[in-house]
Amino acid sequence: MEPTTLETTWYALLGAVWVLYFVLGGIDLGVGQLLRRTDRATALRAIGPTWAANDVWLVIAVAITLGAFPGWYAEFMSGAYLPLVAVVAAVMVRHGGIELIGHATPRAQARWERVIVGTSLAIPFLWGVIWAGAFDGSLAAGGDAGLGIFTPTGIVAGLALTALCRLQGLAFLRLRVPGVRDRLSARAVSVPAVALLLAALVVFATQAPSGLALGPVGLGLGVLCATGLAVVVRAAALGRDLPTLLGACAAMTGAFGALFAVLFRTPIAGSGPHSVALSEAASGATTLGAMLAISVVLLPLGLAALGYAYVRFLRPPADAPRGGVGGLVARAARGTLRELR
Repeated sequence: MEPTTLETTWYALLGAVWVLYFVLGGIDLGVGQLLRRTDRATALRAIGPTWAANDVWLVIAVAITLGAFPGWYAEFMSGAYLPLVAVVAAVMVRHGGIELIGHATPRAQARWERVIVGTSLAIPFLWGVIWAGAFDGSLAAGGDAGLGIFTPTGIVAGLALTALCRLQGLAFLRLRVPGVRDRLSARAVSVPAVALLLAALVVFATQAPSGLALGPVGLGLGVLCATGLAVVVRAAALGRDLPTLLGACAAMTGAFGALFAVLFRTPIAGSGPHSVALSEAASGATTLGAMLAISVVLLPLGLAALGYAYVRFLRPPADAPRGGVGGLVARAARGTLRELR
């Protein structure tokens, strides 16, 4: 049975929310991976205004799946039970570490730093394994409380997602934190990230179960992923950080968008007790319509708040020199305020 318009709309919205989480939250996870290779306090301040808000997209994705596709939610949770428990535990511990590290003793700070790095590596790796399991049939087959999804396909996907998050975090830090450019090379990180992502795409293309098709939307997103990788390779070689970050984000968007396009009719592909067809897993039209009416109001507000946070807090530091009339006015205003105080 073909999905209805409402079901298709909610599937597309869910895919967009997951992409937002992996793009924006992936930057934060990448920064966490590099915490011991730069100044910890400065790196955490760089993501301080947004890292918790970015993880809200994960909460929204889970809530949408539960509300719009309860059958999918049930089979996803039971088919990948232990890996999902590990993800939730890692997210909780990472949040605790980031919040507590500034209030701990120097010895405890060193331990918390290792915890943050470890969980920042574990979270994207586990998500890569889980979503690869939804693709290659291992999640549908179930078994061993979800440990059966640790297949060669899943491990390659997990490593690729981890490396791509690391690249995003590095490019972000090189843009935001003075001195990082001299210590961390974007080119050294971009090579394994691009190689692993290409390997994951090749494995996915050769191991796709029967019945899955890329389609025109998936093809377009695949082109976006390939274009992002090309930009990363070129920009990292030239030491240009903003194009590197944008290229990595485009590659992440294209890769996960294409995966969702492939899984459109069967979000848990393959044969087995946990396989799912989208039309059979969806809620009724009344529920989907009510949720859509609410989301029309709430999702734009959430996006606006997050956009404001990025514009307001992720601009260059206040004491950074700026040229032009705007920079002159800003410096004069700051001087006047200092004199008034």
